[in-house]
Amino acid sequence: MTAQDYIQTKLKELKETELLQVVEHGKLEETILSKIMSKKFRKVKADEDAIKACKTAISYAVKNKKPVKVGTLFGGNKLWRLDEAPEVEWGELFNLIYIARWMKTVASVYEYGAEFEYYSQDVSIESLNNVPRSETDLYSKTFRELIAWFEQYLPDRVSFGYRRQAEDYKDISEYDNEIEEAKSKFLEESDGKLPELDEAQKKATELNVKLKPDQDKDPLWREKVELEHQAIFNTKTITPYLDDEAIIPTCPTLYEGLIATGSTKYSIAKFWAGVGVLQRKDEGFKDLIATPNQLESWEFEWQEVDMGITGKNFNKIRIIK
Repeated sequence: MTAQDYIQTKLKELKETELLQVVEHGKLEETILSKIMSKKFRKVKADEDAIKACKTAISYAVKNKKPVKVGTLFGGNKLWRLDEAPEVEWGELFNLIYIARWMKTVASVYEYGAEFEYYSQDVSIESLNNVPRSETDLYSKTFRELIAWFEQYLPDRVSFGYRRQAEDYKDISEYDNEIEEAKSKFLEESDGKLPELDEAQKKATELNVKLKPDQDKDPLWREKVELEHQAIFNTKTITPYLDDEAIIPTCPTLYEGLIATGSTKYSIAKFWAGVGVLQRKDEGFKDLIATPNQLESWEFEWQEVDMGITGKNFNKIRIIK
């Protein structure tokens, strides 16, 4: 089996129609919850806040005869260190396939189906990691184009959406006021102390931030970045999204109150901060998200692929040796 055969097989399997299952009377919300909480797509045990959020969102959807809505708030750019940046690549496609398989299980028992929405924190990332607007624009453009191409393979009653934080502002400069206000509030509540970082957090900050000239001459630059990172979640534009009880909140990695899904069946690494690769498994492959460190330490060979996807990153794929 070639890499292209593997990807095409996954897409064809996804498209296969399943009859709507009959659910015992009075058990619909419970049945949907069991699909959302399936260990096939949940990497760790969900905490009480996450379970409560799921039940609330499911109840809202059922009572209003709407799709069950699931969402992820994510970085909104391809990590600038990667050769594939700033466009989407196989990691985003693998995540779409994986999440669509999950949403398909909900649609198999619920006539109004399921919707998954990506919410790009592009404005925050531009300020936080010094990523230029041109890169977040191109990432969002290519992600939306990928979703449009992917729709031909979606099963019945499953849909995807893509939302940009930038589009929630009439004037993006409003964000500057929001983030400064949120940072001031954080410092007021912490008696003026910056967040403390462990070594892992410092390394993550160093990986993500595209340093401005002389930024690293400040010995507290990492802590100041983390201050802004934590303040983001208290800005006036993000808060309504976080408080929206109609959305089941998810993330590839573990966060309190969220369903930790991983980016693929085999990877918990964030798809936007790594690249999609394949590893041979039996007669086929398994799809992974390789982090920057893994890209340096693993050996790869390339296989040519032609799926008809536009963009610079879809004519070949890495295969782990």
